[in-house]
Amino acid sequence: MNKFARLLIGTFVLATLAYAASLATGNEHMWRGLRQSWMRGAQNAQVDDLQFQQTHNVPATNPKPWPNHARYSQVGLTPAQIDSTQADRTVGIVLIHNDSLLFEWINPDIAGADTMRCNSFSAAKTLTALAIGAAEDRGLLSTKERVSKYLPRFQGGANGKLTIEQVLQMRSSIPFGENYRDPFGFMAKCYYGQDIFSLMPGYEVEDKPGTPWKYQGGNTLLLHEILRKVTGKTLSTWFSETIWSPCEATQDAKWGVDEKGIERNFAAFYSTALNFSKVGNMTLNGGVVGGARVVSEDFIRRMTTPIGQLSDGTDIQHYGYQTWLGNHRGHAFHVYIGLHGQYIICI
Repeated sequence: MNKFARLLIGTFVLATLAYAASLATGNEHMWRGLRQSWMRGAQNAQVDDLQFQQTHNVPATNPKPWPNHARYSQVGLTPAQIDSTQADRTVGIVLIHNDSLLFEWINPDIAGADTMRCNSFSAAKTLTALAIGAAEDRGLLSTKERVSKYLPRFQGGANGKLTIEQVLQMRSSIPFGENYRDPFGFMAKCYYGQDIFSLMPGYEVEDKPGTPWKYQGGNTLLLHEILRKVTGKTLSTWFSETIWSPCEATQDAKWGVDEKGIERNFAAFYSTALNFSKVGNMTLNGGVVGGARVVSEDFIRRMTTPIGQLSDGTDIQHYGYQTWLGNHRGHAFHVYIGLHGQYIICI
């Protein structure tokens, strides 16, 4: 046997052993992660990874394009701003003012940017909150209710005290973990794994729910479990019927799913800047689109109200229901934020 043959056999044996070890330790997701990110020279998932995803369609059944603003042709980017956006590989920018398209910029240096459905990453967390709001508006749940009413594994002890609102506010006190660069961590298993709901049992409330505030995608998955229970529909179907289509999105979106058809709802919602702006404009307008109510004004108010003072002494002014909050020159704003600079800023 020559040297090359021995090397080939040795490589095959090592690869087989590595794959067997990944199966034995529950880390088979790593092979998908290698292909989708690490072999592309990235440390985590990227905005253009729709090509790797199994997806559910999110139909846009009531499409209405943005009308152009009266000042549409008068707004542009400065040379310095263009340099900045191109350096950051920005795909697109859209500005909506008074329910009209004021400005749109598509990066000419990115092939296919004009039609690319970009990964929302964690902006999908805010979309999930809206899906909860739609369920509450229809009397399917109340944010004040305990999680145990819908997920029996949370009955008893500290688990039994956990409310849906605390989960919405990232105050579950469940130690999911949120390290996007850890290939063995909870989020990597959720993003690349093929049965993500199976990862959830065993994660329980530490000490007591309500403190501390800790941003974790596992909370958003927990909301997804509740939504599946109360709606009896896939999240993609529910979101299309209650949010995406009523917001007059002009294009079907895609939502990444695992092999069981469960949406990776903490991320992996794919659409364009023009259509993401449809949802942001709805929440900015208090839940109304074109004079029709999409989500109750009360839910939007609670969603965009700071959590405030907690029993551990912290004052959480930057977060509401799966939504980031702030103030700019005296104007309160809320924003949906994704991992690689996806921003739906509502001000």
